[in-house]
Amino acid sequence: MGRIRMKRVPLIVDLDHTLINTDLLYESSIGVLKKQPWMIFLYPFWFFKGKGCLKSQLAKRFEIDVTKLPYIQATIDYINDRKKQGDVIILATASYKGYAFSVAKHIKLFDDVMASNADFNLSSHNKADKLVARFGKKNFDYMGDHMRDMPVWEVSNMAILVNVSDKIINSTKHLKTLVISKKIS
Repeated sequence: MGRIRMKRVPLIVDLDHTLINTDLLYESSIGVLKKQPWMIFLYPFWFFKGKGCLKSQLAKRFEIDVTKLPYIQATIDYINDRKKQGDVIILATASYKGYAFSVAKHIKLFDDVMASNADFNLSSHNKADKLVARFGKKNFDYMGDHMRDMPVWEVSNMAILVNVSDKIINSTKHLKTLVISKKIS
């Protein structure tokens, strides 16, 4: 009897609250305001042009030290396990591309990076659409943490849940899921 070979699918990993235990939009916003509090008055204008524009403007004004971010060890361990199995690992985040590439370069686990830019916010339905266009429906596993990831989980092969509440676990029961970690209530 021959050995059954399972088809390998790429692992797509979110950044904020999945790979790191913080949000880079929050971190960059606080960083900018600490240096130049008056910039708060520009936020609505940037946001009006789109969330990608806001993220781009903040990234131009604040550099995040990716070596000091609070990385989630359970996520890194899972990525390492999948990498050892030969899976392609992709960071796909709504965070600004400069930050995403810096994180990927620092931890050296990703084969590619997909991220937001000044004109496009890679989140929720946008992220689901881009991933389906690239890999096809149900041809990737997605590791995320938030209800805004639901459109991505719906089109993924497996929903991998990190730092999630019981509400998210209950909302994904109809999907093929793997819970890596739960939020402490």
